[in-house]
Amino acid sequence: MQNRRDFLKLLGFVVGASLTGCGSSGGSGITGGSQGSPFLANGYQFTALATSGGTLPNRSLIRAQLSDDELPFMGPVSVNDLRHVCFHATDQSSRNGVYRIDYEKGGTAVSDVKQVLKEGQVLPDGSTVDDISPGTVNNSDDCAFVVRDTEGKQSLQFGEGGGPFQKYLTPYDDVAGEVRLYGALHPEVSVSDSGDIMFCCNYREADGYCRGEGLFYIPGKAKSQARRVLSKEDLLPGTTSAISSFGIFDIDSSGNYLVHGSARPLENDPEDGVSRTYLLQGRVGETPQILFADPSLGGAGATPGSVFMAPRLRTGGYGAVVQSNPDKTALYLNNKKLIDADLEVGGTLSPRGSKIISMFPPVFGPNGVMLVQAFTESGSEIIASNGQLLYTVLAEGDRVAGKIVNSLMFGVSSRSINSHGEFVTVAYFTDGTASILLGTPV
Repeated sequence: MQNRRDFLKLLGFVVGASLTGCGSSGGSGITGGSQGSPFLANGYQFTALATSGGTLPNRSLIRAQLSDDELPFMGPVSVNDLRHVCFHATDQSSRNGVYRIDYEKGGTAVSDVKQVLKEGQVLPDGSTVDDISPGTVNNSDDCAFVVRDTEGKQSLQFGEGGGPFQKYLTPYDDVAGEVRLYGALHPEVSVSDSGDIMFCCNYREADGYCRGEGLFYIPGKAKSQARRVLSKEDLLPGTTSAISSFGIFDIDSSGNYLVHGSARPLENDPEDGVSRTYLLQGRVGETPQILFADPSLGGAGATPGSVFMAPRLRTGGYGAVVQSNPDKTALYLNNKKLIDADLEVGGTLSPRGSKIISMFPPVFGPNGVMLVQAFTESGSEIIASNGQLLYTVLAEGDRVAGKIVNSLMFGVSSRSINSHGEFVTVAYFTDGTASILLGTPV
């Protein structure tokens, strides 16, 4: 990481808005080893898909120089089962955009960079893009972004199957009976592989009364069937506390979801401005279960702890980074603690033998494989695990295509790994360049 400011920018992508206050294809390096584990690769080969200074569409270039204010790649990087990589990049004119690169098995036959969305672009509805949210892309190339135009108006823009964008929602739409939007769209949006959409926005009742934030679900892109899942002031299950806000959420094709946010005790609310967080797991149409909660929220059956970073769905459960005090965090897979981190004295030893002090949210791949970026006393490492074994697949100081890794950015997107076990990450090198790297199992 270049400096603390860069880290805080990245942190904003993995912490919900409500909780913060609203190339070349050559070269490879093989790192680590799983010693024959049936569910872990023996190593990874790395291919640079895009590099700072590289070509973008319309005679534009990826920003070549790193600075305190702007980096060439700042935002989520995702890869889907079609082997399409979607990433955010800043060009030489300081305009941010979202781009796509396609590749074939083994990282070969890398395509030219394609523009998905860019500041200054005129959309089919006639609006001009001024700001783009992190957004999401699923395994069918359906993509959704919350966009602000040059007139300050928001919309949720949706592109089906990689096709042209359409203005899908605006902040004051009457979408369906209980989905009457009335306020700013949150930047977070989740789209399942079957095209189900989950989003957050203020809303109003039929009588016009504004209720504050609501969490909404649209099955199969059918807006007429939109429904409200949770609302501000709903009781947290098993507590005497009410929801105050929603952070980041994740939805799958079966209607299972995770959401974290903040809540307040209904009795003896200290009103001190502190975010008291919760993590809920549920299925649309059913009562959710509280998994973790700040002890002051009084969650019966909830594990005490704060969840500030994005929770992640996995087959058969979830993964979450949980904070027990300002210095201590732990990575949980379902109710099992896998990794401890401690800012003061260090926690679990990484596979490279350095104490872990913090981490980003985990990302889940096929056969129970998990990848997580851990920050250690010696730098940062991307660690792979099958729930039992841990090994490092890439770390600061490693050499890739003749360059030495200076810092990494991994796990900002829940879709940073695909069903083939291939993953993508941003790597910054000691020579001042940066690349989107594809890691292919070998």
